[in-house]
Amino acid sequence: MSNKYGLPRDIPSDVKRAVRQRCGFGCVICAGAIVDYEHFSPEFANATRHDPEGITLLCPICHAKKTRNMLSQRRVHEANQYPSARKVQYAFSDVEASEGRPFIKLAGMTLRNCNTPLQVRGYPLFQVESPEELNGPYRLTASFFNRQSQPSLFIRQNEWKVFADSWDVEVKGPSVTVRERPGEIALKILFVPGEGLVVERLDMYCAGFHLIGNGEELRVNSPDGGGATFTRCLADNCNVGLSLG
Repeated sequence: MSNKYGLPRDIPSDVKRAVRQRCGFGCVICAGAIVDYEHFSPEFANATRHDPEGITLLCPICHAKKTRNMLSQRRVHEANQYPSARKVQYAFSDVEASEGRPFIKLAGMTLRNCNTPLQVRGYPLFQVESPEELNGPYRLTASFFNRQSQPSLFIRQNEWKVFADSWDVEVKGPSVTVRERPGEIALKILFVPGEGLVVERLDMYCAGFHLIGNGEELRVNSPDGGGATFTRCLADNCNVGLSLG
């Protein structure tokens, strides 16, 4: 579909990345991480090109308000100048809570029914807490870092956050991809609603350990130069699934 000037709806990937980076990877109004790309200056009907400075990020709810004239053009312009995610330094969304204990597939490892699926030097990188009340949801907490040991994505009791100073964060459906630079994926997570999550790609440092993972295997390089590779491993019904250091 194109507008009257023949401009197609599809926005080039490099333009989308520039918009994400400027907006802090979240809705400029509310910092929600699930977003649409909105031409606002000018609106799409009058646009002759995909100018990243004239496109902003709106979550589906704020986008619907804009479309229905419940959100003013003035407010969108103001928020685009001072994006909400930049103010609070992260964009966020919810993880659908699990009725049963959520599973975690960490590259070549699958961890089920573990209170602490992964810990490094006693610090739980993944933690599953029991429901706070009868028939309530399990609570998932997780921490991910980049190759500089800086935070890239956190999950805190079923709410996930990505940091606005990341190089690039892209959300497509249930998948979240964090990049450190062009072509270098630090983290790719696939959320399985109501069941758990799959870490499809991983390249991070934590407490001196280097964790590298893809869809088939997890490689752990330790500070002393040793290493281990986990391929199609299963940890089930353990208090701690994998402990490093």
